[in-house]
Amino acid sequence: MEVISVQNLHKKFRDLEVLQGINLSVQKGEIVSIIGPSGSGKSTFLRCLNHLETADKGSISFHGNYIAKEDSKTNKAIYISNKEILSVCNKLGMVFQNFNLFPHKSVIENLVEAPMIVNKKTRAEAEKIADDLLKKVGLSQKRESYPFELSGGQKQRVAIARALAMEPEIMLFDEPTSALDPELIGEVLQVIKQLAEERMTMIIVTHEMNFAREISDRVIFMDHGEIVAEGTPEQVLVNPEHPRIKTFLNLVK
Repeated sequence: MEVISVQNLHKKFRDLEVLQGINLSVQKGEIVSIIGPSGSGKSTFLRCLNHLETADKGSISFHGNYIAKEDSKTNKAIYISNKEILSVCNKLGMVFQNFNLFPHKSVIENLVEAPMIVNKKTRAEAEKIADDLLKKVGLSQKRESYPFELSGGQKQRVAIARALAMEPEIMLFDEPTSALDPELIGEVLQVIKQLAEERMTMIIVTHEMNFAREISDRVIFMDHGEIVAEGTPEQVLVNPEHPRIKTFLNLVK
């Protein structure tokens, strides 16, 4: 079952064309890793899916329902209402590079706020979900701690739990380990691997090539706002044919 479909997606920031006609579909339970050099449009693409950025051109649909559709006359992306977009985006969990936790709230408060406000959960329901997720990511003992008391790896695991607390259909990860010290990366990747074993639909922007090779059903290579190649991890990461990928992989080894 196709859960996300993107067609001819374009995005410009002033004169810089960051996305130049992206076409991509993702199936339910599929794990797609997006790799490529800095500035290739990977993060912007994720942010367009979650409506943190608006596309200039192209179409985005979830389960066959458009949130943005290209107008045939103007060639511009026309969006549905903000209320309808919010309803769709609540099904997308987003994990950022820099955690984005509320610094003045404890771990448990970071997890229960959105489920109570957006999903209308009772406090007891939200806390039950939060406690289950903190156990899942190995942080039950940090329930009452504040972000400043956590390591980078712990913050990112809390951020993953917070995203999961909204019971999303799809998880989007924007370089979830890029802000971490090397010794803390493994604990975050282990949580994502667990989600992969549960067949959570995921799109992961990452620079961890070994991780992408191990976890992905499909790997996308982006450069200059375009998808240069896509295929199995074997095709893209082990035996790449495109010279640009070969150069990139040699640089990140």
